[in-house]
Amino acid sequence: MAEGQRAQSEQEERLDDSQMPSIKITKRVDRSFLMMLMHTVMRPFKGKLVHAPKEFMPAGSPQLELPKKASRKIESRERQVEGIYVYDLSAKESAPPASVRQEKRLKRIYYFAGGGWQSPPSSEHWALFAELVPKLPDTAFTLVSYPLAPNSPAPHAFPQLMNFYRKVMEDAQLSGEDVILVGDSAGGNIVLCLVVNALLEDQENNVERPCPAAILAMCPSTDMRRANPDMREVVKRDPLLNIPFVNHTAQVWCGDWDPTDTRVSPLYADVTPLAKRGVKVHGITGRYDILSCDALLFREKCNQAWVSGEWLDWDKQMHCWPLAFSFKLRESIEAKDWILDLLKRS
Repeated sequence: MAEGQRAQSEQEERLDDSQMPSIKITKRVDRSFLMMLMHTVMRPFKGKLVHAPKEFMPAGSPQLELPKKASRKIESRERQVEGIYVYDLSAKESAPPASVRQEKRLKRIYYFAGGGWQSPPSSEHWALFAELVPKLPDTAFTLVSYPLAPNSPAPHAFPQLMNFYRKVMEDAQLSGEDVILVGDSAGGNIVLCLVVNALLEDQENNVERPCPAAILAMCPSTDMRRANPDMREVVKRDPLLNIPFVNHTAQVWCGDWDPTDTRVSPLYADVTPLAKRGVKVHGITGRYDILSCDALLFREKCNQAWVSGEWLDWDKQMHCWPLAFSFKLRESIEAKDWILDLLKRS
């Protein structure tokens, strides 16, 4: 695609206040031949491309190891917060200059990787971390190894995660850090649920405890009912996910909680506290992703509640396509760069 055509296909829309009061949306509609070819090849095999792991993690937070390939660019320091393993990632031999830390307030990203609530970070996740960390010198980057289903479903994991959230937010306030919670897919679901429910709890108790500056949810799962009728149409074009798989992962994570419980389905939560506390909600959606049907409803709910944020909405893109940037796919590289630019400005 020529540069002029690409620029024409990329629109940054700000609709009138009655429709989109707070969310800035970058719309993309282009798709390269290579991406189209990959989707075509993937689609007949999508039932085999994503599946539950053969061996489940034990209950609790799993320990992780830095893959050899990622270790060429980043280092990892393990610690525990409220019984949850976290990994502080830093670029090798590239400590930020003192002037940077003096001029800018330190930011910290807590990243929750997706994987159907059942799998630890994939090689694609580690490739993304190795790409982002060296390019964010004023930002501390921490990977969160949250408890995984089925041995740690939401009824067991969420209370521990809420304790973790409260602790890291208190620590951030003491150290002067601005926090951004980032998650993709299942991880996007968790970061949304944590912040929304924590703020609702604070509102109910008439207290104001520390909260993040922003959330970034990449292709998040927002409704565990999986009842959106639009999914039946989108699944015909989705090259990666199918409805039985996403139904299964939702059921395993929910455990004995109702799928409309706001601790697992942020779509049913009151999101007005996000606007009141100034928490920005950023997001990414691909229109060839069956989970985008509910994510778009959540985005609209935020719009109507005057929650601020920036969203990348790209037609003809699959679930979490930015993670495929290492395969040299143009759309994945540009989406990854959009994420990097947003994190630098947030």
